[in-house]
Amino acid sequence: MATEFGDALQTALSKADNTSNYIWKGPKINGTQKEVKLIDCSEEELKHFLDHCNQMLYNKNDKNPGRLVLLDIVNEQIMRCRAELLIRWLRSEKNFTYTQCFEAVRAIISKNKAEIPNIEQYAIGQVMDGIPTEYTRIPITLVQSACLDGLGLFNNSHLTLNFILRLGIWLTQKEMQTPYPEGLYIKDPVTGKAQNRLELIKKELHLNPNINLKIIDTGLSYAEFRSMCRLRRDKYANLTSDQLKLLSNKVLYRFQEQCEAQAKQWLDKKAEILEVAKVKNYNIVDPEEKVK
Repeated sequence: MATEFGDALQTALSKADNTSNYIWKGPKINGTQKEVKLIDCSEEELKHFLDHCNQMLYNKNDKNPGRLVLLDIVNEQIMRCRAELLIRWLRSEKNFTYTQCFEAVRAIISKNKAEIPNIEQYAIGQVMDGIPTEYTRIPITLVQSACLDGLGLFNNSHLTLNFILRLGIWLTQKEMQTPYPEGLYIKDPVTGKAQNRLELIKKELHLNPNINLKIIDTGLSYAEFRSMCRLRRDKYANLTSDQLKLLSNKVLYRFQEQCEAQAKQWLDKKAEILEVAKVKNYNIVDPEEKVK
C-alpha cells in the first residue's frame, strides 16, 4: 500500500514539475514578447489560450484559415493542379480534345455507376489505365471539372514572398554560365569576374534590394524562383504547365511541411494547457473534442 501511494505521489510530483515549465508567449509589441507560466494562470486565462489554439488550428475563415484547415486546402490545390496537368497530358499524348476527355470520363462513370454508386469520388487511377503514376490519385470529380475548365481559381495568398524566400535558391550551372539576359552571367569590366548574381536576381524581379536571398542546396532554381515570384491568383487553366508541376511536386509540399510543423506546435500547446488545467482542477473541456 505504501509503495502504491509513493508511486502515485511521485507521478503527481513529476507532472507538477513538468507543468511548471509550460510557457504561454503573447504577441510581440514593439519587439517585446510577454511570457507567462501556464501554471500561474487563472481558469479564464487558460480557457482564452485554449480558444486561441483552436482558432490557429481550426479557423475556417478564408482570409486566415487554421493550420489544419489550410493543410486540407493545400492538398486540394495539389489535386487540382494535377487534374489540369492530366487533361493536358491526355490532349498531348492521346490527342484528345477537352470534349473527348470529358466524354471518356463520363463513359467510365456511366459504365460503372450501377455497381459503384459513388464512383465519382474514386481516384481516376482505379478506373483508367495507362496514365502517369502522379495522376492516379486524382478524384474523378476533379478530372471532370478540369475537362470543363471548372477547377476555379488558384489562390496563392498563403504562398507569401517571405515563404518563397525561405525556400532559398540553388542556381543551375546553365543559369550561372549563360550570359545575361538569357542567363545570369555578366562579366565585371573592372575585375573580370562575374557580377553578383543574387543582386542581379533582385534587380530583375524588382525585389527590395535589402532582402536576403539565401543559397540553399535544396532551394529553387532561378527559373523556379522567378516563376513563383511572378505567380498571381488566376484560373488553374491559365497557369503554365511548369507552374502547375512546380506547385504540385515541390512548393505546395514544402508549404504543407511548414503547416504541419506549425499545427504540431499549437496541438502541443493545447495539450500543455489541458494538462495544467487538470493539475489545478479547473473545469476546462476542449470544445474541439466534442466536435470529434
